[in-house]
Amino acid sequence: MATPDFTPPTDHGFVVVRNMADGTKKVMVCDAVSGGEPQHVYAAHFKCTTLTVHSGVDLYDTSAGSYTKRVVEVYAERPGVVHLRAMRRGQNPVMDAVARSR
Repeated sequence: MATPDFTPPTDHGFVVVRNMADGTKKVMVCDAVSGGEPQHVYAAHFKCTTLTVHSGVDLYDTSAGSYTKRVVEVYAERPGVVHLRAMRRGQNPVMDAVARSR
């Protein structure tokens, strides 16, 4: 079984996390974030009960949740459990440029 440090990501992108009324989180992966709002969402994880933010990932708070200012790796360990991991060395500048060009 893969460990969180070696599990391949299902997505790369900027992330916006929304706190839902039922106590879960919605994790959206998108091309960009503007004013804390996701732009061009291409993946979402619903009913997230556990969100693990690994070292190197900074989340910035808003009244509705939080977001990243850099591209991160996103993967679901199992339904309801999502991990955010910093990009591996050497990938971040390319992913940031591609995501921002859309």
